[in-house]
Amino acid sequence: MTEDDLDDLEFDTLRTGDHISAAERLSALAESVTGGVSRANVLLRAGEQWQHAGDHGKAAELYRRAMEDGGEVYGDPRAYLADALFELGKADEARTLVDQIRADKPRDPEVYRTVAEVLYAQGDASGAHDWATSGADVVLALRDRAVGTGIGDPDEPPVPDDESLTPGPDDVALAEDSLEALLRLRYRARIDLGRSEDDYDALLDDLLKN
Repeated sequence: MTEDDLDDLEFDTLRTGDHISAAERLSALAESVTGGVSRANVLLRAGEQWQHAGDHGKAAELYRRAMEDGGEVYGDPRAYLADALFELGKADEARTLVDQIRADKPRDPEVYRTVAEVLYAQGDASGAHDWATSGADVVLALRDRAVGTGIGDPDEPPVPDDESLTPGPDDVALAEDSLEALLRLRYRARIDLGRSEDDYDALLDDLLKN
């Protein structure tokens, strides 16, 4: 089992819309997975399929199992679990997870994007704005360290500068892939909040022009 195999399965599911079958298959695969993917990764993907199918309870169960497994995963399983918990009416538990993620100061901009999208879906435009801004700052701070550009706030760097290694082009490119999505979400939240355009919105304009 490889990442490409999992991607193919999810692509087929987008075409067929049969999320339940995909969730069941992934859940079964997680029990015997070998090769280039971790059991936790497959469990997380299974949880996402259950959530797409509308079964947030099963999704939460799979997300918890992915967290307990402790294997390598994409993003942060707590963000996905928070999404399921919100849908289950367990907002306090969900926000506790969001607070835990914030306290850990993640360096993956996709974690910020996921949390921002979750909060925006719950009608929390202010929270979504803050998370999207922090995610953009992570990308810009990474760009600063790599090439000396960006508009991140130097007084409040979101990424600690205690690393001795300079990020490489591939690291920056992966982070830059998240930037447009973060800025788009941030812009939608600003419109909802009635805020005027700022430097981040100007940056989004530049990205869209290019």
